[in-house]
Amino acid sequence: MLIRPTLFFGSLVVASMLALMRCNGGGGPLCNTGTSVQLASPTQGQGGVSTTIGRVVIVADGNANNLYNTYNQWTITLNDNAGQPWTGGSLGLVPDPGGPHPYPSDFFYASSFANLIPGRTYTASLGQPNGACQSVSLGSFST
Repeated sequence: MLIRPTLFFGSLVVASMLALMRCNGGGGPLCNTGTSVQLASPTQGQGGVSTTIGRVVIVADGNANNLYNTYNQWTITLNDNAGQPWTGGSLGLVPDPGGPHPYPSDFFYASSFANLIPGRTYTASLGQPNGACQSVSLGSFST
């Protein structure tokens, strides 16, 4: 049996591209938190955030949802404007940091981070480390 090299390599390229899309969450469903979520500290669009912030805090609507029941299985990832990802620690419940109160019943969660780089914009997303779903966008802030 004769296999044409062009067809073989073309198929190989397509298969590789599909595999790469799946690896970074491009093909999976959106992660289901079961509730509304947003940045609490720093807040959406905040500038001049300290590079030694240590953690990113989010606020969610209520505790009768998937996020509250599985919060230790979620992490926040920051992607800076230089293309570098920063993965935080597993979420933990935290007391009200004095941030926004957008919902009737606010629950706050934090993910810890090492020092950030000054002069960068960070886009935050909430996801699960197993990569089975696409992360939920939370907004951005800058240092």
